[in-house]
Amino acid sequence: MHLQGVADEIMCKAFPTTLKGPARIWLSRLTPNSISTFKELSAQFAPHFIEGHRYKKSTACLMNIKQQEDETLRSYITHFNKEARLIDETDDKILIAVFKNGLRKRKFLFSLYKNDPKTMSDVLYRATKYMNVEDTLLAREEKPKKRERQEDVR
Repeated sequence: MHLQGVADEIMCKAFPTTLKGPARIWLSRLTPNSISTFKELSAQFAPHFIEGHRYKKSTACLMNIKQQEDETLRSYITHFNKEARLIDETDDKILIAVFKNGLRKRKFLFSLYKNDPKTMSDVLYRATKYMNVEDTLLAREEKPKKRERQEDVR
């Protein structure tokens, strides 16, 4: 906003919408009209929350993420993406390699090696299609089991 030349008043009004948790509470406790510029606001804000700044991790941290034996592909992807967002600079080739390295030896991994994806977006798109098929097949298996249970109860 500062680069766009937005006025201080607008930046001060927009700033609270970006906060949550302790930062929002801190802001709400400020004395009304005690700050007149965005520079003053940021000067008061920074010392309170600079310690809480999370430093970005390196790609090497992702090497420890492995899909557990009982972990679904959906859960593995969620965990992987959560950690990948904490990486400062990511390269798709490295992300893909690390992602594949953490996957269990299953059909989806085989499909990734068979048709090598070029971007992480490609991997996630293919994973979504694969998970949807898995969910559909699982739902088909569940229907007969439910019918059998209902018949056993009768």
